[in-house]
Amino acid sequence: MIATKPQLLWTLLGAALVYGIVCADVVMRARHAFLAGEKATSPKEAYAWYESAATLFTPPESKWSRMARDKMPVAKEKWKAELKAKHIPFDDSMLD
Repeated sequence: MIATKPQLLWTLLGAALVYGIVCADVVMRARHAFLAGEKATSPKEAYAWYESAATLFTPPESKWSRMARDKMPVAKEKWKAELKAKHIPFDDSMLD
């Protein structure tokens, strides 16, 4: 059966609506992960939340995933400093 023009239009609109909803959900999840990283009580926890926002919740790229990507190195350095202060031996590969 060949789709008529109105059927094709409704199908395309439906697909665009679903795609938009999925994109909005991913952006909201990135926002939640970023804000959880901001509230984290330890650098290790903050790094994990930022990493989630930067890697798991893209595409689409959002301001939240970009800000999380920018904050990841700072959180990682604080995590390293915390481990050194506690005299816990570690290797950089253990923190990824």
